[in-house]
Order: sequence, then C-alpha cells, then structure tokens
Amino acid sequence: MQYSVPQFINVEDKVVGPFTGKQALFLVGGFMVLILLFTFLDFIIFIVIAIPIIIITILFAFWKPKGITVSRWIANFLNFYTAPHLYIWRREPEIRMFKPAQKKKSVHDFQAIPVSRNRIKELAWLLDTSTSISMSYETETRPGKKI
Repeated sequence: MQYSVPQFINVEDKVVGPFTGKQALFLVGGFMVLILLFTFLDFIIFIVIAIPIIIITILFAFWKPKGITVSRWIANFLNFYTAPHLYIWRREPEIRMFKPAQKKKSVHDFQAIPVSRNRIKELAWLLDTSTSISMSYETETRPGKKI
C-alpha cells in the first residue's frame, strides 16, 4: 500500500491572508503598541518612537537572514553568549557491549598422560590400516568410558 509523502514540510501555513501565524502576531502586536503610544504621547514624540517600532515589527515579521527568523536568530545569539564556553576534553570510559567470556581451558590446563613409543606406533598403524582394534590400554585410559 502506497502512502503520499509530505513535500513542503518547512513552509508554514498561511493563516491570515498572505501572512503566517507568526507574522500576523508580530504585525498585530506592533500595531497594538503603536495605538497605545498614539493615545498617550504627543504626535511629534509618537512619530519619533513609532518609526523604530515599525522597522522592528517589519523585521521580526518578514526578514529571514540565512533562512532563520529574526526571533530565532536573537534567541540563538543570547543563548550563545550566556552559555559557558570552557570545553575540556575527557576520555570517556570504554563501554563494553558484551560480557567478557569465561576463559576456555587450553590444552596445557589438562594433565598430560604419558604415552609410550610403542603406543604411538600402534596408533599410527591403526590409522594407516583403517581398522579398529579394541585394546585394553585404550579402554583404561579414556576418562568417562567404562566397559
């Protein structure tokens, strides 16, 4: 079964006409500040204060330097300059993914049974002729086998 894959996930939705939700909030907020200043201040003082507020409102609403909104850029700037900048490298301890295996018994851990030259010759002869002959010595020396 095939599903449709979203294409433009980094594009914000238009909420109010051609403006996104953030842009609309910035514009409404700037407009509300201008209305408050207009009601409480003289007209010439209002004009002097209103021009920077209009510029700041437009920058926050529309300008995206390097694809980042101005509000995000200011937040990153403040976060960078308020965070500590002392970086000390320390080697992290090794993390083992597996438990160490138990040590296997090597050939040297077993007790060696002395074997005579005659027995080695008999075993060589058995291997060469491919016959199996049960010998008393063989049954006596094997551990765990009882006849």
